[in-house]
Amino acid sequence: MTGPLPPPYISDNRGATHTGGGDLYYTAFFADAADRSRKARLASIKELDWFRQRFVHPPGYGQAHDILRTHRTLLLDGAPGSGRSTAAKVLLRELSSGSERFHELSWEDENEKYRVEPDLIGDDDRVWFDLSRADDRIWRALQDDLSSLRKRVDQHSALLVVVLPSRGSETLWPQFGSLNSWIDRPSAMEVLRRHLRLEGVPGAVTSPQPAFLSSDRPMLEIARFAGLVKKAYEDAADAGYLDWYKAAERASTGRGPEVATLVSKLRFGPQRALLLATAMLHQAHVDHVYSAATALLKTVDYADERHTLERSDLIESLRDIDAELDADRHVRFTDLGYDAAVRTHFWHNMPGLRDGIQRWVATMIDHPDLNDKECDELVMRFAEQCLHSMHLQALVDSVTHWTKGPKPYRRQLAADRALRSALSAEEHGSFFRRKIYDWATDSHIPKALAQVIIVICTEVIAVTHPDQAIVRLHHLARRENRTTDARTALLGMADGDPWMRRQLLARLTRLRTVGKQWDSDVDLFLELADPAAFTAPGTHNRPLIAEAEVREMLTEGWRRAFQERGEVDWKTGLRQWLLTAFRDDLYRDALIGVLVAGSEQRGDVLARLYSEARALPRFITESREQYAAFIDLVLQKIFAVQGIRVT
Repeated sequence: MTGPLPPPYISDNRGATHTGGGDLYYTAFFADAADRSRKARLASIKELDWFRQRFVHPPGYGQAHDILRTHRTLLLDGAPGSGRSTAAKVLLRELSSGSERFHELSWEDENEKYRVEPDLIGDDDRVWFDLSRADDRIWRALQDDLSSLRKRVDQHSALLVVVLPSRGSETLWPQFGSLNSWIDRPSAMEVLRRHLRLEGVPGAVTSPQPAFLSSDRPMLEIARFAGLVKKAYEDAADAGYLDWYKAAERASTGRGPEVATLVSKLRFGPQRALLLATAMLHQAHVDHVYSAATALLKTVDYADERHTLERSDLIESLRDIDAELDADRHVRFTDLGYDAAVRTHFWHNMPGLRDGIQRWVATMIDHPDLNDKECDELVMRFAEQCLHSMHLQALVDSVTHWTKGPKPYRRQLAADRALRSALSAEEHGSFFRRKIYDWATDSHIPKALAQVIIVICTEVIAVTHPDQAIVRLHHLARRENRTTDARTALLGMADGDPWMRRQLLARLTRLRTVGKQWDSDVDLFLELADPAAFTAPGTHNRPLIAEAEVREMLTEGWRRAFQERGEVDWKTGLRQWLLTAFRDDLYRDALIGVLVAGSEQRGDVLARLYSEARALPRFITESREQYAAFIDLVLQKIFAVQGIRVT
């Protein structure tokens, strides 16, 4: 069963205060990126629990559960609209304690070669791989990677659910047949009742079946319909299910013909401007709606020569567009779902007005009359109209425009909200993650846009696609020449998260950009190479430095540091490694071995390493015997790398 997204996660309810002149950027919380990332992951777990509460187990679910529990990998199939994607997440959530990392794999198209990296699966991870929109060519290519993915899953005690493309079972390789399971559609009425009950609509358990369910509906449509029934109940609590269903059914059709008829009757620009402003700022204060309508007319260069006394008053104007005022003088349409239908009509049926709407939204973001809540809703409703295949670029252009020029703070918030909406759209999330990658690799990216991307990577992309968040932040960090916000956020995400630290280490020490070496990668490595973090007990009590592959990467990092940086840059880090090695009996050999191997037998580096080891008594209180044994080990390692035999 698929449902609408739960209430959007907002990282914090605090904002910066502008108390003087100049621009205000929202940069206050990059230093606690690790905490922000952890809070975002907790919010992700709450979102999974939200889905789980509303999930109705479909026929075939028990078999799927058993396969996943037994084999750790499940290939899930089902008819489109049966709720396969949500079933995958619920299965993973039910077979977890909540402390595991939940994230999604994605396939990348590089020169028409589709593949996924097994290294993206870490210890105890709960991973889903949604291929429901993949074509046969992609599906055949990705089956090549399935064996290596399964091996990685087993080695790291992880769980993986792959949602197959339509008819994917028909072309499944025989060796994967035992991992395949099919789920049918759950009872549509049971799904509706579950949603209504959890949304607090009374009598949901015995509610009658609406005409809406007379035909097969995708689970997502049923969940949306339940949301409309809830709104109908809130608008008319004294009515009953027949009235609530009727209102919800009318709203679910989109009400396009009704809106088209109304617009055709409104022959004057001010009437239509008020109609659109009411739809975009639905339930906002009437003064703000009126200001927005006036701003829209000005934006599209509409000239109204009539005197104010000759125009209709607000009450009459609102009556003309089937809207009304509530007791708090907030404007609303009288019929459920009418505001969404109006927005859709203007955007899709009046293409000549789209550029004007974009400029108008940008104007209203800066408008002092709108409060933050109204501004957020305006932006999210605009983003909703852009989230169609034909109009994605309009949202990209708007985000780019909003983060240029003066007054960046309010515009940054608008860009943040728009991108969060875009990334949560299953069909278009990959498009916007790719666009964020393009922005991150642009050396001339505006500072305000870079700040937005840092927050989005840390709080949104890192939750579902942590590998992609690292890549994008890494590109930003490489190109920073004024601030170190991306670097702070990148290192913050790795803090306390061994998987993130390992992934970043791999990028810093194994990635080679054709034709260009990034000096900043050496500086990032020296900040990342905290010996305490690499020797700290990780998942299953296994520290990172216990892995031979990690030691190889650390050796490469130190090699570049010794080769490309002066002693003043790496001396403090070297001392820290030696001090940790002295106090860590278990991983002393590995720590010293990494440093010595990284020296590449350079006499000056080895001399400094030995000198720093000899200077340790300034920082330790342990016995002379322990210190002597430590120095002896350091010398043995140095002699060994130089090929000197000591008897």
